[in-house]
Amino acid sequence: MADIEFGRNENGAPTMINGDPRFRPFASQLVSDIQTYAPDCLQLLQCIDDVVSGRSDYEEYEGNSAVVRCTPTAVTVESLGPMPSGATYSHDEARMVILRYFDFLAPSAGPCSVYVPTGPIRGGRVA
Repeated sequence: MADIEFGRNENGAPTMINGDPRFRPFASQLVSDIQTYAPDCLQLLQCIDDVVSGRSDYEEYEGNSAVVRCTPTAVTVESLGPMPSGATYSHDEARMVILRYFDFLAPSAGPCSVYVPTGPIRGGRVA
């Protein structure tokens, strides 16, 4: 799968700084519509997952510059600008781009681990 990298331009605004140019329409949608509000990445991922899982036949995420349409077969990004343009991606490609942007906006400090308590159950809780 192709690589993509986000960074900040000379004004400090998010931008796609490196990667496959085929992902530029999606990157433009993210930096223009989601901007720096990382929770919207999760909402966009939820749209894709609802369609892929079969909970929904179609989901749409519309911003100021583009609309993302999620169908069972693909994810399409269509510009809402004066010169309409668009691009289509697989679900995995779309997730990858969104997750890279999410990680750029809210980077993890390091590997995460979860403590799962074990032991005998007493009163509905692990003792």
